[in-house]
Amino acid sequence: MIIQCDFDGTVTTNNISLLLREKFAIGNWRKIESDYLYGRLTVEESNKRQYALIKESREKLEALACKHAEVRAGFLELVGYCREAGIRFVIVSSGLDFYIEAVLHRIGAPALELHCARTSFTKHGITISYVGPDGGTVREGFKKKYLVWLRKRGGRVAYIGDGLSDLEAAGAADTVFATGHLHTLLSTTSVGHHTFSDFHDILREICRP
Repeated sequence: MIIQCDFDGTVTTNNISLLLREKFAIGNWRKIESDYLYGRLTVEESNKRQYALIKESREKLEALACKHAEVRAGFLELVGYCREAGIRFVIVSSGLDFYIEAVLHRIGAPALELHCARTSFTKHGITISYVGPDGGTVREGFKKKYLVWLRKRGGRVAYIGDGLSDLEAAGAADTVFATGHLHTLLSTTSVGHHTFSDFHDILREICRP
């Protein structure tokens, strides 16, 4: 089994990406976010447009992310169990590399496998790109592409997520652990899933005989 896990709202209980946009984006980023929520933009395109509105330094953004990140209880315990049990644990996020890496380093988990948006800081704003398993640019369906790729390498995939951007990949997973908005969305579909409050809930389910 492989575990594919989202970051914002999942590893963390709060959304670091949203926090950074609220604090530092200059311009009407909320209109762009609305276009994503109503299906007029993909999450990948939405993030590209919104982060182009942020012109602060990487160091300042990393500091804010590390200060405010609220890591969900049991995360390090689940990671440790997966390492001992030989379960591949992979974070696949539509969030951005610089703040995810900073938070993982802060909590003592810098070596985790991570696939997310790649960033470049310029005077014109943050530019981001999504690169798929084949090395090509991904414009939509980033999380599902990695799920399909991971399944070919490890069989069954358990998916952990919390939001709209997780819906497509969760629908293609073998087992789903959902919280927050993802749980609400899946409750209106035929996709079976386990709910969770923290990673201890997931660990107990995985360890069942």
